[in-house]
Amino acid sequence: METIISSYTRQDAIEDGMFVDVTETAKEAGIKHDTCVTSNLFNTHIKPSEAQEKMGQSIQGRLWDVVWMAACCFRGIIGKVDGNMAIFPVTFSGKTVELWAFCEAKGPDDPTPAINIMLPEDY
Repeated sequence: METIISSYTRQDAIEDGMFVDVTETAKEAGIKHDTCVTSNLFNTHIKPSEAQEKMGQSIQGRLWDVVWMAACCFRGIIGKVDGNMAIFPVTFSGKTVELWAFCEAKGPDDPTPAINIMLPEDY
């Protein structure tokens, strides 16, 4: 039997700012489980630049695009699902980006499913 010396939980990642909890918006899109996006995804694609804001882009709208497309992927409408991983496209200001979503346990002592959405390089 292995002894765990330390662990880094999903909640630790949220508290450290590595994950951004987007559960409420995800639930509005029909995702039943707690949902996070990586801070990299949030800061590079979801959070609009000043110029994008002037063109009517918002965090709420761009986040909705992410969770809605994830929900569509989970329903088999777009993208592909393989086991606990989903791959789906989202278009931000005319540029299509591939995103990955994983369904994993919240933590070593909590088997409740949770969704983590990220860019491929965040994995």
